[in-house]
Amino acid sequence: MSGQDWDRRSILQGSLGAMGALAVGGVAAPLQAADKMVPIGAMGLKNYHQSMAKLLARTSRIAVPSYRFGMVMRNGMGASGGSGTTTVDLKADLVGIDVPMMHQLAHLAFSDFIERLRATGRTVLGWNEISASEGFQKLEPTPAPFVKKPFADSRTVAVVSPEYLPLLTIGPEAPLSDRSPFNLKNARAMNAMSAALGCLVIIPSLVLDFAALTGSGHRVYGTGANVGIQPGLFLVPGFTHFNFYHAKIALAGEGGRLILEDRVAVGQAGELVQTSSYNNRAEIEEWDAYVRSNAWWTQPNMAAPSRPTLGYDYSAYQYRVDPDLLRTAVMDAARTTHGLYMGVINANRPT
Repeated sequence: MSGQDWDRRSILQGSLGAMGALAVGGVAAPLQAADKMVPIGAMGLKNYHQSMAKLLARTSRIAVPSYRFGMVMRNGMGASGGSGTTTVDLKADLVGIDVPMMHQLAHLAFSDFIERLRATGRTVLGWNEISASEGFQKLEPTPAPFVKKPFADSRTVAVVSPEYLPLLTIGPEAPLSDRSPFNLKNARAMNAMSAALGCLVIIPSLVLDFAALTGSGHRVYGTGANVGIQPGLFLVPGFTHFNFYHAKIALAGEGGRLILEDRVAVGQAGELVQTSSYNNRAEIEEWDAYVRSNAWWTQPNMAAPSRPTLGYDYSAYQYRVDPDLLRTAVMDAARTTHGLYMGVINANRPT
């Protein structure tokens, strides 16, 4: 057997040379993306799942008691190969945004939504009328900012509403909810509001991520492991949706929604910076050079380098936002999603 056959690939049963951390804009194969990627210019209703849109034709009166705006604040991806002999791990944080800025962005997005909603010709109820209703008094707001790492999800998300609006959650907001699916108090309160005011109750939710992560997964027999990060702003599927409710009586009502199914690339809002890296690449390369040189055979008395039994690569990054770029990107995302929602509202008008 030649010296090349005795290299680390045979010893560790994993291709450590393929361990990759960062690939801005893309990563080496084989990688698996979590979601289909769509540029915002090509985004359409085909990227949404629609349910019960016909409810929008029940009445021309609409109440918007809340608007949910969220940002992924932390994300990560890990991969392994060769029964765990190769491990790579990547962590990333969003930096440069605080709660007041999130409230401001929520306000700008909400203002655009209301402006577009009024342009459809619907009657948008005023805050005094909404807040005076018995149903509104029964609502249980969620303290803002609401921060949650959903079960079996690497992302940590912060959600707010405009500062002057309550942050509301009910079952359909899961997994970004602080309420049990069996807690129906807010749902019943919205039914009561809808029945008393003779209106639709609408709550949009806009959630953005700062990175698209990819990885080769955890493989027992694979020969390598890869993770990659593509920085930017992305609409998060599942977390971005448009919910609406209507009830004829306070005890029961119906709900519908549009829910984003594909990841949407919005644009850049800052700079990705690597803040730390810890790996044993040098140790592996030294061992590879030793076994490939046949020194173990031709120079048996030579002191051999330590043979690594594991390969690892741990990296940490920050996506440091520029406030002006962030504001522009968020509003691009808001205007596009709101435009699609208005198209559905216009297509389902009261007769």
